[in-house]
Amino acid sequence: MEALAATASVLEASAATLAGRDAHPDFSRLDAARDALAEALARQISESPASLVDDVLGSALEPTFRIRAVSYSARQVSGYALLASGKPAPELDDLDVAGGDFAVRPARAAVEATERLATEHAGGGSVWLRNSLRGAAGLAVAVFIAQRTGLQHSFWVVLGTLSVLRSNALGTGWSVLTALAGTAVGILIGAGLVIAIGTHEAVLWGVLPLAVLLAAYAPRAISFAAGQAGFTVVLFILFNIIQPTGWRVGVVRIEDVAIGFAISLGVGLLFWPRGAAALLRENLAAAYGRSADYLVATTREIIDEADPGSSAALAQTAATALHRLDDAFRQYLAERSASRMKLEDVGALVAGAARVRRAAQSLSVLGRMTGNDARLTRCGANLGNEIYALRSWYVALGDSFLHSTAIPPPHLQDTQGRTRLLECVRAAVSDGGGSNARSALVLLWANQHLDALWRLESHLGRLAAEASTSAGPGPA
Repeated sequence: MEALAATASVLEASAATLAGRDAHPDFSRLDAARDALAEALARQISESPASLVDDVLGSALEPTFRIRAVSYSARQVSGYALLASGKPAPELDDLDVAGGDFAVRPARAAVEATERLATEHAGGGSVWLRNSLRGAAGLAVAVFIAQRTGLQHSFWVVLGTLSVLRSNALGTGWSVLTALAGTAVGILIGAGLVIAIGTHEAVLWGVLPLAVLLAAYAPRAISFAAGQAGFTVVLFILFNIIQPTGWRVGVVRIEDVAIGFAISLGVGLLFWPRGAAALLRENLAAAYGRSADYLVATTREIIDEADPGSSAALAQTAATALHRLDDAFRQYLAERSASRMKLEDVGALVAGAARVRRAAQSLSVLGRMTGNDARLTRCGANLGNEIYALRSWYVALGDSFLHSTAIPPPHLQDTQGRTRLLECVRAAVSDGGGSNARSALVLLWANQHLDALWRLESHLGRLAAEASTSAGPGPA
């Protein structure tokens, strides 16, 4: 089929572009093939008997819908490939599937990115804002105590606070134990080295690079405690190079660092005792709710119940909610959690919110396809019940994460509304008007997007139930 061949050609050109070769995707061929596919579907619907319209949609609409989705995805991938290779892609401005601008405008992009980041992280739902506040408070307390107590090596208090500060009290407490154990092992190893080497400065300089390498490599390759041990050995060597004091430097280090550990644990208890799990639930609820609102707005634009462009503000709100959710999920993965969570289920729930927003973006693109053409408001009105039922279900799913309410079962589809939509669309296509046919096909494809989200409900509901029984971010 020409549409699939054109899609494959665009993807191959994108791969060549990323590989550094001089290739440019043939978007005109892709657009022509997609338009031909739509015309063929319109003819098939108009020529079929009215009694067979459901069979036609089952055998022709579903494959056509999938092919169109793949072709738009390929075009978006090509746009990113061009930009990643430093090439402009102005012909992709009208696509905007990802909700962004494909044109290269560095100055404007930098300003917009700064504004977006400031907006996203200005509220209490931002994991970065909370981490920043906790880190600032922890370091301020550490510096204050170090100055007031007059410790011999007070900077170790700050280093100890930084090394074990985590996002929740449980994680910080576990880090304190492992850090103290690692420091104790490091003191034994460092003291043994210093006793064996003595004050031979040349030998200490020779051992230092190896000690630094092990201290940097151990936290990732072995464990956090091994990293603390390596760091302690490095300090032993450094202090005996600068001012030879032998093994006694270890006693000073463990005293000062223990104070820093205690500060870190106290800050963790004060600012974020539950870690990122609670924030993840909040952001899941917000992401599903805002994405569902965006979905309703884009669908209403298609059926001409709302002014074009009215979904722009909701698009930004949904994007902000998804970005915060992504940050909270990353923090959640980084924590040392004692819960028996299934990360696959949690990740699928996070991806589900992104899928709802993605469907809304695709509907936004569909709405722009009609342009100034005549919209089939009478046909589109049959989608009204379905879009609001979808919104209610996804908002209820978000509430189940946030308030530990029952996970809603999949809603019952409005089969009568679907039947009326199909009959109305077939009549519009059979009239032979180009504008009517284009708007009718847009309604059919919009209905396919809504059907996909309805099928997703049972999958997400099952995942939420499984996550709730494993101390994940579902209702506990």
